[in-house]
Amino acid sequence: MVNSYEFSLAEQEDIPQIINIYHSLIGTPGCTWSLSYPNRETAQSDFCSNSLYVLKKNGTIIAVASLGEFNELEHLQWTLKAPCELARIGVMPTLHRQGIGSNILKNIIKTAKQKGFDGIRMLVSK
Repeated sequence: MVNSYEFSLAEQEDIPQIINIYHSLIGTPGCTWSLSYPNRETAQSDFCSNSLYVLKKNGTIIAVASLGEFNELEHLQWTLKAPCELARIGVMPTLHRQGIGSNILKNIIKTAKQKGFDGIRMLVSK
């Protein structure tokens, strides 16, 4: 059976699965998240601004990322004219080391270009 991956904007009904991914990553090496961030309000805000993306495998959400103008890093100096931010990217822990993070990242970069952004700002941890 061929694995089917689908990248798209999240839908309202995806939010509970997205929250489950956020929570499943708490306590994994390098993760700075907690039950208070990211949370349902964060996901809802990203959804309402058309900034919340999912990667599905055979219809199940396996990865999530937010791409938009969040101004969380606006205090840093940049030379870009139209940058965006990549935030809250995560892959189900049981699926780590299978190229899924690379898959969603490639789709995010393509989407950023399509939206006219000339660079992506992000803070990362291990």
